[in-house]
Amino acid sequence: MQRKKKIAFVGNTSFSIYNFRFGVVRSFMNEYDVTIIAPRDEYSEFFSKEGIKYIEVPMDSKGTNIFKDIKLTMTLYSIYKKERFDFVFHYTIKPVIYGSYACRLLNTKCIAITTGLGYTFRDKNIINTIVMHLYKFSLKKVQEVWFLNHDDRRIFIERGIVHEDNTFILYGEGINSKHFSPAPKKFNDDKFRFLLFSRLLKDKGIVEYAMAAKNLHEKYPNMEFRLLGKANNDTLENIPIKTIKEWEKNGFLIYLGESLDVRPFIADSDCVVLPSYYREGIPRCLMEAMSMEKPIITTDNVGCIELISDGINGFQCKQKSVDDLVDKMERIYNLPEEKRLLMGKAGREIIKQKFDEEIVIREYQDKIKQLI
Repeated sequence: MQRKKKIAFVGNTSFSIYNFRFGVVRSFMNEYDVTIIAPRDEYSEFFSKEGIKYIEVPMDSKGTNIFKDIKLTMTLYSIYKKERFDFVFHYTIKPVIYGSYACRLLNTKCIAITTGLGYTFRDKNIINTIVMHLYKFSLKKVQEVWFLNHDDRRIFIERGIVHEDNTFILYGEGINSKHFSPAPKKFNDDKFRFLLFSRLLKDKGIVEYAMAAKNLHEKYPNMEFRLLGKANNDTLENIPIKTIKEWEKNGFLIYLGESLDVRPFIADSDCVVLPSYYREGIPRCLMEAMSMEKPIITTDNVGCIELISDGINGFQCKQKSVDDLVDKMERIYNLPEEKRLLMGKAGREIIKQKFDEEIVIREYQDKIKQLI
């Protein structure tokens, strides 16, 4: 009896694979032997419960220690050699670079998926120059490089990292529109609730959101400004928890902490806001909000612009402009309720037509049939 072909999904967190790609992973389980390779976190145990093999691999996803990165490459090489995968999907910078190189050494087919460029191509420094060369070296032999938006793809082509013919646009990582479906609010009051939920990075526009809340909360007493996400103090890019607590103390923002299930918080909101200037792939939080029929406010930033049709499913604001963000928040607040509801429905329709998980799964399945 012929053995099932073996496929691996490799990421920098178990959380991201489980929350963002698990529908894709599950779609391969009947036909292939599937393995997840990622650092251990609170989501790792869910894979074995689903009958999926999980291999832990330590990874310093933000570190620049060359010896740790060499060790990671050797670890991935050893795993790939032992498991004899027929195909590997790599996500995020370190799996893409070091995993793709390990596959190159073993002549294993793989696809590299860039989920957003983050800070890598924003600043000109020695670290980012090295990263760019590592990308170029590691991606020479991959079957394809996938991007979540056209701008990231353009940058890689213009800088000679990849050849245009070896690229593919995957519109987001797929939203389960049945899971993220419209739901009733638990509140029955006259409050208008804005919600920002995200990693609490400065470049996600968290400070601009807080300053907009400060400007609006006295003028509109029934406005409520909510913030959901894990607070870290580990890097300069994060908003310190002390700062968030100070905003709360001053009465213009409510911090909700973090949650494994964001749907109740989306359901209770009237509008979801992400004034990001981070180099997004395509923001997951906005797709989840749109799928639940919430109007959005976001910027003309890369990734965000793929989701917003200004005036149709929400409003577009300028990056780093508190004044423009205030204006757009006032505008959506002053719209008749039926107009906001129509915006929400338009957003869900965009998700179902272009970003639904079933569409993404078909793209994966078609590619695998072509490449294996």
